[in-house]
Amino acid sequence: MGESVKAVCVLIFIVATIVAAVVWFDNQPNPAVWNVRIGATLVAVLALAALLKLQFWQDLVRDYLRETTGEYFNRDGFCFAFSTEVVDGVCQFQAFYQNQYEHPCVGRIALRPARGFFLTRAKIDSLTFEIPCDAAAFGVATLPLPVPPEMLGKKQAFEVGASVQYPRGKGQRLRFRDGVFLRANTNFGNTFGTALTIAGALTGSIVYSSPATATVQLPLQATDELPSHASSRQQVFWKLGDPPLIPPAA
Repeated sequence: MGESVKAVCVLIFIVATIVAAVVWFDNQPNPAVWNVRIGATLVAVLALAALLKLQFWQDLVRDYLRETTGEYFNRDGFCFAFSTEVVDGVCQFQAFYQNQYEHPCVGRIALRPARGFFLTRAKIDSLTFEIPCDAAAFGVATLPLPVPPEMLGKKQAFEVGASVQYPRGKGQRLRFRDGVFLRANTNFGNTFGTALTIAGALTGSIVYSSPATATVQLPLQATDELPSHASSRQQVFWKLGDPPLIPPAA
């Protein structure tokens, strides 16, 4: 269901198509060549059919995350996107999230300021979210962020890494939009293969094999020192079994 399955389908389709094209140009085919012709063509058709089915699979639950944020990152079924708001003069960095699967997971997100033109990083704190996420749940986790005066009102790019665990396994996949695949872990390391990256791109998907970046609009006014009462928060808007949200949370 995930990007790896789609990538494998693409690779199989490409290889089978090339093989079929080569053998169909043979002007004096023997029985073995005919077997390859038929087999390669059949494999290419089946791989294409599987890819199209995966691409256009209908969601079993509403994609509240997309309705709320538009595009989002996807770390093995744990999906998320970012925003900011100001509460009592404190910048609140928000991670909206939704689980693609029917079993609970624990998602972890790490952000750090991306390197600028001179390979330096803005003097903004790195952020780490740890988010328990129920079955197909949609919600928001919030961390307070001190914003230096010189960064107020600016757009800031953050490198993004993430990991996810499903203690009871994933179960059935309930949402099928891929989003932006993320392979950098919370230490910003990556083990994603080049072939899979290329195959993912051929499906029309966006696949990052190095730390992706998220650009966030910082507020015009916010404190650069956090008050003692500032703390992290998490709010669950919807989970599997709840009545639909009308309208979706925003």
